[in-house]
Amino acid sequence: MSSNWTRRTRWAAALAPALLLLACGGNDSNPNRIKPIEATLTIDPFPNSPDPAVYLVKDPKNPGFPDLETVQVRLYTAAAPITFDAYTVEIHFDPSVVQVGSVFEYDPNILGGCSSGQACAPTCQVNSSEVNSTGTLLIGVSAFSGCPATTLTADTMLVRIGFIAQTTIDPPGTSIELIQGPGTGDCEILLYDPSGLVNLGIQCVSGNALMTASR
Repeated sequence: MSSNWTRRTRWAAALAPALLLLACGGNDSNPNRIKPIEATLTIDPFPNSPDPAVYLVKDPKNPGFPDLETVQVRLYTAAAPITFDAYTVEIHFDPSVVQVGSVFEYDPNILGGCSSGQACAPTCQVNSSEVNSTGTLLIGVSAFSGCPATTLTADTMLVRIGFIAQTTIDPPGTSIELIQGPGTGDCEILLYDPSGLVNLGIQCVSGNALMTASR
């Protein structure tokens, strides 16, 4: 993973934590306007297994943004504490029908908080310049050398992401897939040791996430 992480550090500049205020619905009162796109995202409930695991969960729908669905990437652990210095997320989607919002919300308590201004604020990066052309979202968060790791003992959000339907999408829908790493993907929880970053081997599961959209 250490070579992948070095490559990932060339991604675009880190995005500050912020509420997702995206989508293109609006409140046009013209009765002849085209009906807005109504997106619906379904994700199978996480069954608390495997333990630990990285998984997706859907946020409550915001009625003000009908074409927007937000998801949390969460780290679940109940059996034992998880200590880590870094994590990466890789999500695949079809960019012809779905786009990723340009603002992310990171958990401010993970590794000191992205863009917190603290001395040990982590490096937080995303491939923002190419994500909506390639359909591959890559996120990396890493503590600086000498800064403390994070230890989680419960189900915790790592990052929140917005997905916007660009057009109608017929059932069964288009997938939003969390890709397991290493090798074929890069959803990993990582810990530094003298040799570099080590993948802790925590499974990543997508929960059969599917987005449909209608007018």
